[in-house]
Amino acid sequence: MANVSDINLYDYIELKVYDIHGYKRGRIITRSQLPSVFKHGMGLRHGICYEGMHGPSNQHPFFTGDIKNTNLRMMPLLSTLRPSQKSVFGNNKVGSVLCELRYPQDMSLDTSAPRETTRTILQLLQEEFGLHVKSSFEIEFGIKDTRTKKYLGEGSQWASLVALETNQDAVVGLLDEMKDMGIKIDTLMCERGIGQFEYTLEPTDGIEAADMLTEFKAASHLYLKSKGFEGEFMTSNDPNGSIHHGYHFNFSLWNSDGGNVLVNPDNPQELSQFGRHWLAGLVEHAPALTALSSPTVNCYRRLTSKWSPTFANWTLEHRSSSFRLKMEPGGNVYIENRLPSSACSPHLVLASTMAAGVDGVRRQLTLPDPMAQTKRLPATLEDALEVLEADTMLKEILGPKMVELFIFTKRTYEIKHFQSFGNISNEEMFIKEKEYYHDSM
Repeated sequence: MANVSDINLYDYIELKVYDIHGYKRGRIITRSQLPSVFKHGMGLRHGICYEGMHGPSNQHPFFTGDIKNTNLRMMPLLSTLRPSQKSVFGNNKVGSVLCELRYPQDMSLDTSAPRETTRTILQLLQEEFGLHVKSSFEIEFGIKDTRTKKYLGEGSQWASLVALETNQDAVVGLLDEMKDMGIKIDTLMCERGIGQFEYTLEPTDGIEAADMLTEFKAASHLYLKSKGFEGEFMTSNDPNGSIHHGYHFNFSLWNSDGGNVLVNPDNPQELSQFGRHWLAGLVEHAPALTALSSPTVNCYRRLTSKWSPTFANWTLEHRSSSFRLKMEPGGNVYIENRLPSSACSPHLVLASTMAAGVDGVRRQLTLPDPMAQTKRLPATLEDALEVLEADTMLKEILGPKMVELFIFTKRTYEIKHFQSFGNISNEEMFIKEKEYYHDSM
């Protein structure tokens, strides 16, 4: 954990927040500004976490009316101070720190910001149940040569070590870059798609997995660019549906005694009663979770493909289910949420997954049979937003204002954009999606 003296290690500091698209936004300040900013904060436009993907300032009344149409104060969280990216800043001594957003009138917290939504849910988990989450993400994305536009590797190269060795400057070098930034990667492999790779985060406590994934995405773009490659995080990069990128979210729940409450103490190979209620909550709210897990028009090409979820269901091993229950040697049990795409906000995935589970436990929901096809997932972003809007239980736990702002932003700046093209072919629509999302992911 950083302390006050660590500030003096840097000549510049990145002040940052995370938006609903999983982007970093903020400012860089010089050393001379450090004492004042760490005490009083730095201004940043209210609504910065809900900007349109291509820059239009959000015109929701919450951001434009009365005193809301002003700057918030970015208040640095010293415990999050880390070195910034070497391949970007070179020999410059640049640090990076996360910030809270607070209203200048009374310094109250803007709880609608994605990271604050997540912190609120994690606090609820601790206060109501005495639990904390341990979690990790599987990070799938594509890598291609910037000059030739060819993907690394030829054909399906699933689990190929030769492909990793051949392209180690890009794919293995990225591991060292992440390590220097405090991003904990524990495995790397080639995935099924051409040029597709998967990095998995080391399981960590609380909000750390979401923070690390958001940083990984931004940092990998810049690192790969410095090596003559580009990273592709747009969910579906093929109009015929052969390459899709997901962010599978794996988690377990632990009490203060160091026990995993998903484990059945009488039979370690079964889910506990608490875990059954929790998983039932995930299945119950899966259609609404889809909007937050797959938040772009392009994402729904993935959700209608062979290896992705179609129904709100669970299983032990089947890869087309929304949730998988995983059993490890030694009696550890954890749940995999397979809904998230590579376009998601990791913080909103973490927050919404916890919120759905909390509701399942509160209402003692009954877990359906494995692979029961009771509810079909939404097939479009527009449908997913409608389902999220109608899910009053989930909204109440997540925070109605955050959900309202998320839905408004997606409808206003994405749904309307694609509706403006009218009735065009699948291939033409894919081109429009690529123009809109490819360089923004």
